[in-house]
Amino acid sequence: MNFLRSFCVNSVLPSRQRKAGFQEIRATKLWRTLGVLIICTILLQGPTAAQLMAPEEVLGFQVGSDYQVAGWKTVSDYTRHVAANSDRVLVEELGKTTEGNDLLMLLISAPENLENLVRYQQIQSEIALPTKPAAELDALAQEGKAVVLINCNLHSTEIASSQMSMELAHQFATAETPEIKEILENVIILLIPSANPDGLNIVVDWYNRTVGTPHEGSEIPWLYHKYTGHDNNRDWFMLTQTETQLLTRVLYEEWFPEVVYDVHEMSYRGPRFVIPPYFEPVNPNIPPLLQRTLSLIGAQLAFDMTSEGFTGVLSSAVYDTWWHGGFRTVPYRHNMVGILTEAARVEIATPIFQPHHTLKGYRRGLDQYALRTNFPEPWPGGWWRLRNIVDYEKAAALSILSFVAEHRVMLKTNFYKMGLAAIAKGQDEPPRAFLIPTEQRDIHTTLKMLDILKRGGVQVHQANAPFIADGVEYPADTYVVLMSQPFRAHAKDLLEVQRYPERRPSPESPPERPYDIAGWTLPLQMGVRTIAVVHPFEADLRQLPMLPAVQGTLDGTPEPTSYLFENRTNAEAFFLNHLFNARFGDNSPKYKLYWAERNVELAGKTLPPGAILIQTAEPPLHQMAELNALASEYGIHIHADASIDEEELNRRFSRVDAPRLGLYKPWTANMDEGWTRWVLDTYGFNYNSLTNAEIRAGDLATRYDAIILPDLGASGILNGHAAGKLPPEYTGGIGTEGLANLRRFVEDGGTLICLNRATELPLKYFGLGEKGIVNVVEKNNQPNEDAFFCPGSLLRVRIDTRHPIGHGLDSEMAIFFKSGPVFAAERGGAEVIATYPEFNPLMSGWLEGEKRIRQKAALLEVLLGDGRVILFGFKPQHRGQSYGTFKLLFNAIFYSAISEDRF
Repeated sequence: MNFLRSFCVNSVLPSRQRKAGFQEIRATKLWRTLGVLIICTILLQGPTAAQLMAPEEVLGFQVGSDYQVAGWKTVSDYTRHVAANSDRVLVEELGKTTEGNDLLMLLISAPENLENLVRYQQIQSEIALPTKPAAELDALAQEGKAVVLINCNLHSTEIASSQMSMELAHQFATAETPEIKEILENVIILLIPSANPDGLNIVVDWYNRTVGTPHEGSEIPWLYHKYTGHDNNRDWFMLTQTETQLLTRVLYEEWFPEVVYDVHEMSYRGPRFVIPPYFEPVNPNIPPLLQRTLSLIGAQLAFDMTSEGFTGVLSSAVYDTWWHGGFRTVPYRHNMVGILTEAARVEIATPIFQPHHTLKGYRRGLDQYALRTNFPEPWPGGWWRLRNIVDYEKAAALSILSFVAEHRVMLKTNFYKMGLAAIAKGQDEPPRAFLIPTEQRDIHTTLKMLDILKRGGVQVHQANAPFIADGVEYPADTYVVLMSQPFRAHAKDLLEVQRYPERRPSPESPPERPYDIAGWTLPLQMGVRTIAVVHPFEADLRQLPMLPAVQGTLDGTPEPTSYLFENRTNAEAFFLNHLFNARFGDNSPKYKLYWAERNVELAGKTLPPGAILIQTAEPPLHQMAELNALASEYGIHIHADASIDEEELNRRFSRVDAPRLGLYKPWTANMDEGWTRWVLDTYGFNYNSLTNAEIRAGDLATRYDAIILPDLGASGILNGHAAGKLPPEYTGGIGTEGLANLRRFVEDGGTLICLNRATELPLKYFGLGEKGIVNVVEKNNQPNEDAFFCPGSLLRVRIDTRHPIGHGLDSEMAIFFKSGPVFAAERGGAEVIATYPEFNPLMSGWLEGEKRIRQKAALLEVLLGDGRVILFGFKPQHRGQSYGTFKLLFNAIFYSAISEDRF
């Protein structure tokens, strides 16, 4: 109560008056609301003296103490307390997280700077998106403050930074040292105490549950984000998740920081702290001036850390700047200096003792744990604690902030210079633009891709009239992404094809493997036709402040007996799920739905196989009004028809019902399972999460039409966590009993959909080898002359569009392949749905051993008993990015609920 009294009476009201200028602009987003004032009024009897407490006074322990961690409520309450009791700190609610927690950002600077935030935001925008003459931009660089965003606890098990943020906020709120005063005067700090508050709660709850038990500090048996887990740091260009969207808005719409510091942890088996500069290769789209700035800050950071006695600091190793998609790598493409540090972790808050002989190097930049130029003072070993990590991270933050304060004008000047250089580069060299025609197989996904670009600060135009580019005429309304814009690097790196550079330590050595994903080209992943323009061209263009919505229509006969739609887009799958879920008052289905086996000719229009026919018992006028409204809502085209009689219906269509779907959810926190849930939720699929216990219980065919096994190898599915590693209810897998039940499920008529490595289970244990089906790259992933390796690239496949899983798709498409199987069906024991071509299938990224997979299969259907196994040799829903292959998964699910006698 004393904490609350100090917080409410003495701080909220004065601070509201003190910071009113910024609140007028952002009143709906700041924390201090009328509701809080009412609660405080009720609770308090009279005023007391304002008091800003140190973190340990509130927590009851020092930040970073062994076995002690603070959850999100404690961290957020404390940061609000600091903001309420300091004129150097504001707290802003950016929005709600996936699970409904507040995502907070602290704004830290000198009081006079906080009074003028609107002006400083305006300066940031004008420098990041430069249109003024250089002299005016120089004046803005002198006037403005440097902006640094510090992002803590993105990965929730890397918990130290969330704890450190409390000490850092308190230090800036109270310290009077020259260093702190210089930072406050010259820098506006945007401090994110936790980029994943939901996950922080999950981690702290699990740790507190297990501390003092044999499972202390053990892995969590579920993801520490509802959908993504560790992959929340793989979402920074795709922007699928709420938290990513909120912070992206801060970065590229509101604040445009010159420096972005992302605070992470890594394995404890080697160096204590990894800092910039980073390892090879360098992405060619990153401005050279930015790379030099990164090295400059890294050198200062290394010097400061060593001067202050921190050992085990490694640079120029492990992490690179090639991949696009992480929290610190996307800012590079926006002319912002992205800094990643990685501290050796502990088991949440449980200390670790490490003898020197157990410490190891890395394959990239530190061949062994020994003295090197980039590792001049190795840590000697011993006890390593959460408090050590807090100290390293806080020292790094202060070093970076001191550098920025000292070099404020230089950083701001470089910021606008890189923007102007990007504009000039787009005018002077190819590509000049990327063109996106409106005639696409899936216009909804096309607009989604453009929306992703716009959210990332990219300017999107549309043609007012036809124009010619590279000798080809394009119609009016063609979308145009010009390369002459400040964030050219971001747009270009997402729209162009990647060619990962081959690197060998010596001419005789095998090629060095990439650290992360090698190729990510959005048009290929999303199935959007996009054309790069090489030569200068002229066109009448308008910049789009917002993208248009797809206009749905209902046309055809005024007295229909049925309705049809093509079912070629992801949005139509969403619409189909809506129809499945529509019910009359007695809970009977409102619609009967049929799947076209072959082309359907209607009044001069041809609908492809996979088209959906709708019948309903609703009165005709009500039918048309309701379906017209749905066509508008979902942006699809529905054709009303009276020509299809019962004979035609039986000849060309099969009944399709709502699929009864199960998704396997292991206790190994499988990220692919989380992404699969996200895709299913986004597109309106009903499903149950299947645990080991339910699979072991059996009788699956009576409850499910289809079961999806996410990307997880056979051993992981069968065995899960070893006994003793976690509490007993979270150990083990489906076991041999569950394995037998899955096979029985298929033999009894079910559809088992296996994604990527999960195909190993039926290949090994369902006798598919006897049908001539093998994984031809299973033993060939070691670096040698005949090796096969693909660490995340886009490959070309050909689709059998006659098969129900290929219905509605183009005959050729890109798939995202990462460490998956490739199939040979040597004795005709399977129906091949997707095949690699006769030539190199690489479209973007890097592929070793491509000859091994030519004309081999990427997607198979294998009949087994009365059911089928669908083998995906890739992840069709990879990280929520591969929109172009979502429909393969959707069709596989719907296929399980189509009347079998029709196919």
